[in-house]
Amino acid sequence: MPEGFVARFLDVVVTETGRMWWIFLLSVLLVGLIKGYKLDLHIRDFVRRSGPVGILLAVLVGMVSPLCACGILPVVISLAMVGTPLAPLLALLATSPTMGPDALLLTWRGLGGDWALIKLVGSGILGLAVGWATLYLQARGWLGEDEIRLEPVYREDGSLAPASEIGAAAGIRVKSMQVVPRAHRLRFIFDRCLDAGLFTGKYLLLAIVLEGLLVTLVPTSWIAGALGRQLWSPLVAAVVGLPLPANQIPMIPILAGLLERGMDMGAGTTLLLAGPVSSLPAMVALAGIFRRRVLVVFLSVSLAFSLAAGLLVRLLT
Repeated sequence: MPEGFVARFLDVVVTETGRMWWIFLLSVLLVGLIKGYKLDLHIRDFVRRSGPVGILLAVLVGMVSPLCACGILPVVISLAMVGTPLAPLLALLATSPTMGPDALLLTWRGLGGDWALIKLVGSGILGLAVGWATLYLQARGWLGEDEIRLEPVYREDGSLAPASEIGAAAGIRVKSMQVVPRAHRLRFIFDRCLDAGLFTGKYLLLAIVLEGLLVTLVPTSWIAGALGRQLWSPLVAAVVGLPLPANQIPMIPILAGLLERGMDMGAGTTLLLAGPVSSLPAMVALAGIFRRRVLVVFLSVSLAFSLAAGLLVRLLT
């Protein structure tokens, strides 16, 4: 292996880690505070009883929740089992994977203020678009109110089982985390910071390594040819992002590496939104929770908006 390759690779990894470590710790602390003071849960509780306004509240929940496309599924299952309308559920599913306070800070640090603003505005409008499209299709009779395939599971005492048990009964594996109540809030916040740091840190480090490999190994002409300033580049980015099993945190260094190699800003915007919201593992689980037409609506609106956002950013830059 040539010494020049090793030196270039290590330089990218060390430089990116040096830029990101302190904002990573700050974002982890922010997650701990949100969990410790139950800010996301307070907003979530309003969603069930807010009617059409519930779409806006669901988007707000998604924007303060540090959960990826797979991580938000237990919340969605729990809300669906207590009769939450479909439109807010899909709005939450679209917003949470593409936006979070930790990811916003890391995007600002890793890609710059312009990208952080694109992420913030794009994610919010994406959630609203999915929610409003669902309401419209329900009004036209194409979607019904009861589109969930899961059946409630009750324990012997009559209480509703957690999302992991409901999913398991339908053959769907749902992540669950055992949270032990703490007498002291400070200890609880510390535990949640540790959870977030371990979960996010391993993926962020892996993504930084991938960025180093992209910058070092992938010829600029390849990226510029497929994802440069061509008419079709946002569409290519949407297709690439569809099966990509990466959540919004590791997407940041990966996108940084692609931009350095010549990716167009419009294509980058599409990938920033389409990649996390349409990851294949989450879509498989989503297909198990809802009827097929719900998945078609969710993917169609999400990818169409991501593509439109990329084209708009291209026109403005």
